[in-house]
Amino acid sequence: MRVNQLKLITGPLIGLVIVTALFVSQTVFAAPPADNPPAIGNVAQESGVSLEKKAALDVALLGQSVTYTLTINNAGSDAVSAELTDELPDQVDELSLQTDTITATSGTTSFANNTVFWSGTVEPGQDVIITYLAIPPSTSSAGQTLENTAILEFNGTSLQASATITTEAPSLGIWGGFINFIAKALVFFDKGLAAIGIPYAFGFAIILFTLLVRGATFPLNMQQIKSSKAMQELQPQLKALQEKHKNDKEKLAQAQMALYKEAGVNPLGGCLPMLVQMPIWFALYRALIHLSSEGLLDEGFFWIPSLAGPVSTWGGGIGWLWPLPPSIGWPDAIAYLIMPVLLVVSQLYMQKLMTPPSSDPQQAQMQSIMKFMPLMFGYFALIVPSGLTLYWFTSNILGVAQHYFTKTQIGEKPATAGAALSGSGASASVSAAPVAATTGENKKKQDGKSKRKSRRKR
Repeated sequence: MRVNQLKLITGPLIGLVIVTALFVSQTVFAAPPADNPPAIGNVAQESGVSLEKKAALDVALLGQSVTYTLTINNAGSDAVSAELTDELPDQVDELSLQTDTITATSGTTSFANNTVFWSGTVEPGQDVIITYLAIPPSTSSAGQTLENTAILEFNGTSLQASATITTEAPSLGIWGGFINFIAKALVFFDKGLAAIGIPYAFGFAIILFTLLVRGATFPLNMQQIKSSKAMQELQPQLKALQEKHKNDKEKLAQAQMALYKEAGVNPLGGCLPMLVQMPIWFALYRALIHLSSEGLLDEGFFWIPSLAGPVSTWGGGIGWLWPLPPSIGWPDAIAYLIMPVLLVVSQLYMQKLMTPPSSDPQQAQMQSIMKFMPLMFGYFALIVPSGLTLYWFTSNILGVAQHYFTKTQIGEKPATAGAALSGSGASASVSAAPVAATTGENKKKQDGKSKRKSRRKR
C-alpha cells in the first residue's frame, strides 16, 4: 500500500524534473544572440577620407555650452564631393543646438530640426573643419550620457563618428533654483500641451503658468480691490481732515492714520500683490532668457514670430527696431510691436480701475507718477522676450476679470466709516465734513421746531 502511494508521489516529481531539465538544456544550448553592432568611435576613415568628431568637454554642467568640432580630411589624390548630417538628441531633454554658432572653413552649412547640415567639396590634402555649440538644457536631467553621431556620405560611402558627454547638475542656490523651477514648469506645460496636439504649445504654457500665478495670488488681489474701494469711500472724510488740519501736516497725518486704522484700511494694501509678483516677474524673465539662449523658446505664437524675440540676450536693447528701418525687417518688427501696444492699453485700463480718486495731495502726486508705469512697461516689452510680454498682458486681462468679479461679490456699500469712528478725534472732524449742507446748529433748530409741532398736535 505504501509502495503504491510512494509511486504516486514520485511519478509526478520525476516528470517535473525531466521537463525542467529539458527547458534548461534548451536555454543553455540555444543559439547565441546576434552580435551587437560595433561601437561607433570618434574617428572613421575609408577610401582616403576620414571624419573625426570631438566634444570640448567630457562632463558638462546643465545649461553649459559645449563646443563640437568635426574634421573632414581628404588624404586621397582626387577631390571629393560630400554631405554631412549631424543630428543632435531631442532638444528638450538632451542637447539643444545653438544655431547661430555653426561655422565651416569651406562649404555650406545649414540647420533644421536640431540637426546640422554641411555640403561641399574637399580637395586633395585639405581639411574642412566644422564647429558648433550645443547645450544640455538646464531643464533636463543630470547624470545622462549623451552621444550624437555625425554621418558623412561621399561616392556611395558612409562614415560615422560620434562624441559623448556626461551631464552634471550645477550649483544654483536659492534664487537660481527658483528660476530653474519656473523654467522646468514651462517646459513641462509645453510638453504636456504639445502631447495632446495643442498648437503654439509654449505660448499656451505661459498662459497656463499665468493662470496658476493669478490663482495663487487671488486672495491678495481681492484684498487690493477691497482696499481700493475702501479708499474711495473714505475720500469725503479725508477731505474734511485736510480742511481741518490744513496748517498742521503732522496732525493731519496722525488724523489720517487714525481714520485708516478705525476703518480697517491699509493705504498701501494695493501695492502688496505687485510686490509679491515682482520676484516672479524677475525669475520668469531670467527663465525665458535661459530657455531662449538654450534654443528652447524659438516657437512662435499666432502672429508673434518667436517667443524668444525680439530680444533674446542680455542687454539687447531696441537695436532691432531703431534706427529705422528695423534690422529684422518691417513685417517682423510690426508683428513684435503689437503685443507691447496691447500691454500698454491693458495696463492703462487696469490702472484706471485700481486707482481710486484721491483728495490727498501726497496720494495724488503718487498717482500722477504711477501714470507713467504703463509707458515703462511698454518700453520693457521692447527689450525682453515676447514670452514675458505675453505673461504681463495675460496677467492684466485676468486682473480686470478678477476686479469685476470681486466688485460683484462685495457689492456697492455706502460710506459708513465716519459713523464707525464716533468717540474718536477723527470722528469729530468727520461729522463736520458736509460743509455745504445744513450746519449742526441749524439742524438742532429744525429738530426743536419739529418737536414743538408734535407737542401741539397732541
